[in-house]
Amino acid sequence: MAKKTNRPKAKSTAKPTKSAVTPVNSDIESAPLDTTPAAPAAPAAPRTPRAPKISRSQAAAERLEDEYAYITGDLRRVFILAALMFALLIVANLVFTMIG
Repeated sequence: MAKKTNRPKAKSTAKPTKSAVTPVNSDIESAPLDTTPAAPAAPAAPRTPRAPKISRSQAAAERLEDEYAYITGDLRRVFILAALMFALLIVANLVFTMIG
């Protein structure tokens, strides 16, 4: 049994079609080929830019950021509350030492 891979299967490429081929016959003289360059084709529409490829770890990190975006706000609030309580303890200590 073949080993399973996550690689997509290769697309089969279409074989180029052969243009009408004139048989070579020694009895018929061939006319000289027209060697004038063809008229330039109209400019093609510009391609839309592709999204940059990112690795699996980068994609996973972005997914985690999206799923847990609310946690950063919660952590910020917790740290602000902790800082305020710490400041309140310092102020209370100063007040109580002055009182006596």
